[in-house]
Amino acid sequence: MATDHPLRDLNTWGVGGTCSTFDAPVTAEEACSAVAASLKRDLPLYVLGGGSNVLVSDGQIKTAVIHTGRLDFIKIRSNADGKSAEIEAGAGVQVKKLLSIAMSEGFGGLEFLTGIPGTLGGAIWGNAGADGTGFGGLVKEASAVGRDGRAIRLAKNDFHWKYRACPLDESLIVLVASCVISLKMENRSDIFDRIKKYAAMKKGQPLGRKTAGCVFKNPEGTSAGLLLDRSGCKGMRVGGAVVSRSHANFIENEGNATSRDIFELCELCREMVYRDHGVYLEYEIKFLGSFEKD
Repeated sequence: MATDHPLRDLNTWGVGGTCSTFDAPVTAEEACSAVAASLKRDLPLYVLGGGSNVLVSDGQIKTAVIHTGRLDFIKIRSNADGKSAEIEAGAGVQVKKLLSIAMSEGFGGLEFLTGIPGTLGGAIWGNAGADGTGFGGLVKEASAVGRDGRAIRLAKNDFHWKYRACPLDESLIVLVASCVISLKMENRSDIFDRIKKYAAMKKGQPLGRKTAGCVFKNPEGTSAGLLLDRSGCKGMRVGGAVVSRSHANFIENEGNATSRDIFELCELCREMVYRDHGVYLEYEIKFLGSFEKD
């Protein structure tokens, strides 16, 4: 356990300050111990995965952070019927690695992960997906940690999948340590065709830039990026933060942005969309630390 640990290098925006305590468990048992220790320290708890969907505040953050990046293992089991398989993977596995393994083994069902950054734990917690497809129906069971620091085994019916929302009861569960995913054996060319389809949908996104993925959820019946674009948000800037000129639902750190710059730009974009379209955009990103509107 470390104290005053810097978080700037643990999120894709590359911003933020330090946290009070920091743990990086390697096993589910260590994750339970880290959660239990945070309870004794009476600190708010935040679970950080790949850091691709979070804005970390500047300065010192009075929070206990558990980083799941070292919960990184993959076990593959082909079922006797020869038509299906299971992958057991830790929360810290990069989703691009998981997709690559599934494709090479001929396991279909994870193509929606194409172009999605981050780790498996974060992707499940936020129900990452694309074009209406996600983890719903794929997660068979999982190993989790309760808010009391105890290990919990989750069954398929413990997950309640909703658009870009945590499928678990957050009042009881604090993190997913690993999960078992059920997949179908398919022709690799069919899998690759679907990957190409999802990749085409990502065209125009500012890949390779310092972003956190889409900032806002899509409102029902429309696209957040479209509303932001129509409100003239592309290219808007606060300090070192700028709304991407290629996709208005992405905010780029051009190298010297602070968390405050990014937050103020996010809020400005929300206000402009509400003014022009009467839609109050809901954040898809999460927040670590304290953020208040000026």
